[in-house]
Amino acid sequence: MLPLVMGLPWYLDRQDMLESGAMPPDPVPVSGSVAELAGSEWDFRGSVVGETGGFPLADDLELVDAVYAVTPGDATAGELLEASCSFRAIDDQGRSWEPTSEFDARELPEDLGSTGFGCTDADGETVPAGEETGFVVSFVVPDDAVDSLRFEVRSPTSTDPQESRPAAVLFSQQG
Repeated sequence: MLPLVMGLPWYLDRQDMLESGAMPPDPVPVSGSVAELAGSEWDFRGSVVGETGGFPLADDLELVDAVYAVTPGDATAGELLEASCSFRAIDDQGRSWEPTSEFDARELPEDLGSTGFGCTDADGETVPAGEETGFVVSFVVPDDAVDSLRFEVRSPTSTDPQESRPAAVLFSQQG
């Protein structure tokens, strides 16, 4: 009985923290390259390594771009994207990296969406329902991490800040 008495408060606190967004959700591994997250379809198109656009990078580091095409299923899904979306790169050793904006000055297609403050279209507006928008998310990682990277996408599941309940998916480079 003691384990139940000790574990129940921890479990309930953990659930409250997950639902409020105070604790990051466990990402759901994606089988293949397409996943549904908070009403939007995320299509992981792959990663591109080393395209710095001529900008310098330390010898033991590598620039990795994760490329996505995202299609909101309805207006609410587009609002969720605009409200917040976040990304991480994770290697097989459990190390993780947040996106970098250090290479934003590179020449990329003009119609790419923005991931700076939420995920928006190229004009900084809500991505319309049913409209595919491309995103490139850049990470600077050590050379030894490149081959084992997986890419996490996180989004709230409600526009109500009191009911955010974030969710996450995890794409592997093999798709």
